[in-house]
Amino acid sequence: MPPPPPPETEPESGGDPAVSVAECLRLLEAVPAAASSSPAFRRHWPSISASLAALSAALSSPSFPPAAPLLSPLAAALSALLSATAADAPRLGHLHTVSLLSSSAASLAQLAADARLLAAPPPPPSSSASSSGAADSSTDALVSRLRQGSAASRAAALEELASTAASLPSSAAAVAVPAVAALLDSAGACGDILPSTRERAVAVLAAFASSSAACRFLSEESLSASVVPHLCRALESSGGGAAEHACLALLPLTAASRDAAAAVAARGGVAALLSACAGGTPAAQASAAGVLRNLASFPDLLPWFLDEPAAVPLLLQLVSLGTPRAQELALACLQNLTSAAGTAGGGDDGHQQRLRVEAFQEGALAFVRDYLDAAGTRGGGDEPAGLAPALGFLRNMASFRYIAEIASGFAAHVAAALGSDRSATRTEAALALAELCGNAGGKTRREVVEEEAVVRRLVWMMDAAKAACERGAAARALAALMAASGACRKAFRKDERGVAAAVRMLDPAAGGRDEDRRFAVAVLVAVAQSRRCRKQMVAAGACGFVQGMVAEEVEGAKKLAECLGKGKMLGVFPRT
Repeated sequence: MPPPPPPETEPESGGDPAVSVAECLRLLEAVPAAASSSPAFRRHWPSISASLAALSAALSSPSFPPAAPLLSPLAAALSALLSATAADAPRLGHLHTVSLLSSSAASLAQLAADARLLAAPPPPPSSSASSSGAADSSTDALVSRLRQGSAASRAAALEELASTAASLPSSAAAVAVPAVAALLDSAGACGDILPSTRERAVAVLAAFASSSAACRFLSEESLSASVVPHLCRALESSGGGAAEHACLALLPLTAASRDAAAAVAARGGVAALLSACAGGTPAAQASAAGVLRNLASFPDLLPWFLDEPAAVPLLLQLVSLGTPRAQELALACLQNLTSAAGTAGGGDDGHQQRLRVEAFQEGALAFVRDYLDAAGTRGGGDEPAGLAPALGFLRNMASFRYIAEIASGFAAHVAAALGSDRSATRTEAALALAELCGNAGGKTRREVVEEEAVVRRLVWMMDAAKAACERGAAARALAALMAASGACRKAFRKDERGVAAAVRMLDPAAGGRDEDRRFAVAVLVAVAQSRRCRKQMVAAGACGFVQGMVAEEVEGAKKLAECLGKGKMLGVFPRT
């Protein structure tokens, strides 16, 4: 019975098998004599001679493979170098000769580096070298196989890199990441690897993305090599594994680089990522939602989402049915899509407004309510990571007065979230409460049952929080509550920390934003009719801060200065 035909294999990267080590050594010996008769060699000879010496030593090594694919390009480079000193070289022109020598010098330097790797013997199993040195040596060998090895050798090298990516030290990752990226780039140009090998390479990039040591080099490589287009191509493939690996690799790249995010969007990445959210594995859904979140953080990329009618419905479906990680990232994407924070940076707030209206029409409030109820924000239990983006999404929706009036029933959920142990959750809860109170007014205040407890929590945030953004959010929420409710003003006056904390926020050296200082002024103005509060303000040093804010024409500063002036006059003529 005749043997079965061999399976289809990927073409080898080697060249002419007739080229031998002896032929390359003969060409190496001929170059110095030819160079001595050519004046054009003088400028490039130091680098060329160093490469020739390294090549000669590597090819003469007993461990150098006699049939290495390196031999064919080496013979071609040496022949081109010798042609520059041939009898008819002057006819080519001086510029052509200099260009030929320059390219040959660069090519020989790379070939010499590859030859050293091929000639280096593998380390013995009982080597006493450090683990980092052993990893570097092993990685060098794998990189050599990726560059010069056969199809089977390259596939095996990719498998080894995927299994060891998490444990690679930074020095080894710095070599391995560009090698895998170059393999994909050369494959795209020449088409000389099989789809299975390309999928392995994408899986290796995904493994690099999950490694703290390699992720930084992967982000750097995305700026100089065409990594993103290959990942986008894998994202569009029908195989679930390739799409999942592409999402995992794109997650850190799009977070670190706006250019990478724009490249993904321009290549139809939003539609492909939404497809992964709809029908991918749970891990692929979470990673795809994370990449979409990164893209949505750039306001100028929002039109790509508007071109996809299924974007908001699919993300809401993921909030309802996805894994906890997928829910968190889908909510964060919806928060970015509906946020107006990017307008100052050049975005068009009209895009965010359209997306808010679309989300409301798709029933976003019901999805958020179900999520908050399931998260247990009214009681104890572990806090889900998606609570902060859920509150941020609610805040963005409540920026429309009509939606805020409908969402006023969320006030109890938001007030409960102010007691979270996480700064990000407390910050988003305070901002959501400020938006609800500012746009729904009395409806929101009636939903807040324990007003005094809410004020105490906000005063604590303004007084003791480490993050300036959290203190600013607390001041904004207090300003909205106290403008709408006399009971909240009374609760604020009862807390000894409130006035002093608000005065500290007036200090420009405190690190807060000008907007936060404006809200702190609004808080102080709300209680400035109280003689006791005015005395606390003066004692805390508010007069000096307020005079500077009056000069800056900060809203409310002039009114507060008048109230403080009245308080100082009362101090001159004390009551008897």
